[in-house]
Amino acid sequence: MRKKHPFRHALLATAGAVSGIVLLLALKPTTDPALARAGAPAPTLTARASASPSASASAHSAPASASPSRAPAKKRTPSSSARPSHTASAAPTRTSSAPSAPKTTSAAPTTRTVTGTTAQTKYGPVQVRITLTGGRITAASAVQYPDETARSKDINATAVPQLNQETLQAQSARIDTVSGATYTSTGYKQSLQSALDKAGV
Repeated sequence: MRKKHPFRHALLATAGAVSGIVLLLALKPTTDPALARAGAPAPTLTARASASPSASASAHSAPASASPSRAPAKKRTPSSSARPSHTASAAPTRTSSAPSAPKTTSAAPTTRTVTGTTAQTKYGPVQVRITLTGGRITAASAVQYPDETARSKDINATAVPQLNQETLQAQSARIDTVSGATYTSTGYKQSLQSALDKAGV
């Protein structure tokens, strides 16, 4: 073939076009034009092929794992500021909850004087008078006792004060008999018991 053969130029041009097309096909980008516009790098064909099984597996497993991992909805607890104002003052303030002590009247106990009946003895009458404050004997005395003879006077001058003292200590008619003044002691006890009976002690 000659250098200046007319088909030479056409053949070269065809070969160049075919090689250009082949080169363009070989260098065709594998990226999606939409992704290329958005600026995100598109995965290659090999990446798509390798990612598709795992993606499908994760897609199948995603609904199953999504529901348990979903955190339960938190209960909305009202804040302290949102609570009704009456809850703060629900418990009434007990200013005087403790019962006050019963008022006791401090009235002074009554004092009274009671005279017993006269007891007749061998040597003469014996009569006792007592003074009570509340229910307690605070004083005792013999208003009558045998004193007709000098001996009776001597005996009773000692026996009567002793019987009065024993009455205050015993607070009853259960007192001892004074030695040597048996009749006076017996009459004193009888009159004293009648005075206590009148007083209701």
